[in-house]
Amino acid sequence: MAKKFSKTESEITKLFKVGKTFTYNDLKYTILNSGKPNPSKGECKTDTYVSTIDQNEIKTEFKISIKQTNADFLENKMNIERAIQIFGKNASEIIKKSTENIEQSFKDDFLVLFKKHKRTESKTIKIGWKFELLNKKSGEKSAEIKLTKNQIVDIYAGTNLDENKKNSMINDVKINNSGIANFILFVEDYNNQTLQEIVDLIIPIKDYCKDKKIYFACKAINYRLEKDKWDGNRPLSVFIEWSEIGDNITSKIVFNKPLETKANEIGNNIRDILKRKNIKSDNFNSLEIFLKNTKYLKD
Repeated sequence: MAKKFSKTESEITKLFKVGKTFTYNDLKYTILNSGKPNPSKGECKTDTYVSTIDQNEIKTEFKISIKQTNADFLENKMNIERAIQIFGKNASEIIKKSTENIEQSFKDDFLVLFKKHKRTESKTIKIGWKFELLNKKSGEKSAEIKLTKNQIVDIYAGTNLDENKKNSMINDVKINNSGIANFILFVEDYNNQTLQEIVDLIIPIKDYCKDKKIYFACKAINYRLEKDKWDGNRPLSVFIEWSEIGDNITSKIVFNKPLETKANEIGNNIRDILKRKNIKSDNFNSLEIFLKNTKYLKD
């Protein structure tokens, strides 16, 4: 699906050829330059950059963020640096309060699964939960996050991205703020639409964000014993502090260090504890005798 939509983005960008014209808000624009922004690392918010001059000799940039009509994710690789860019210096406190507001949903979760539960396989141990921003609620550990209008605009436009992403390369030339989107376009696939048909669909991001709400979702990362792995070294909004106290294995849900701790640290600790207790796939059930103050699902 991602590959197919990438082709859609490419086909739309190709429509904006230098010298072509289109009409927007009753003004005729001639394209001076266009292309896909290319940061040296990562991705910016602009998918199609277009510089123009209108019939009144005024230059305007159309920096278009292209989204699938059913796209939910706004930020799905959140780390503390990006969180500070979006929320400001109080990012940690904002995330902590957000997760604490749904604290009971974490306490109600099974931290160890001896058998398969919903979409999670058996013989898994909870590492923690990553933090994502979406345009709608998603799952039990999800709720609206209270943001200012400017913060919501930034999430869509990328106003506070790092300099490399904001000032991306267009056709091998760095253009300041080319990576900050000012228009948004929702489209499912490219179906041979004309340039004007695409332009007719674009919406100024500030207008689009006027009535928008942003939601956060905490998605689980689990240590899977059968495969001896977990899904990447993601920063954790909430994590499980696993400890050995005598012969016992205890767990504590930690809310006050959002995005400071990553999955590898917790996953490796779980792996080490299991090795010391000689817990393997074929005797995973014996883990039960060591667990104290931990909610688990067995039968």
